[in-house]
Amino acid sequence: GLLCPEPFAITSNETCVIKYPDSRVDIVEPDCPPYSLIYPGPTLTTFPQQTLVGSTALGDLRNFLASKGSPGGSF
Repeated sequence: GLLCPEPFAITSNETCVIKYPDSRVDIVEPDCPPYSLIYPGPTLTTFPQQTLVGSTALGDLRNFLASKGSPGGSF
């Protein structure tokens, strides 16, 4: 006869891409005309993840506290 709240998990991830600027190097040699080299800047890609794990009892607790007029409605 004991009721246990159901567990839940919400997970999300968003790709984050950062492209750094290219680097330019000017080269001057005595016997040649000057020229430039361009090195492409690195591209960094990350996949940050956010996960919320809890139980369905959290919603019941929020509803209970809201009905009692609890100050500060967030957890």
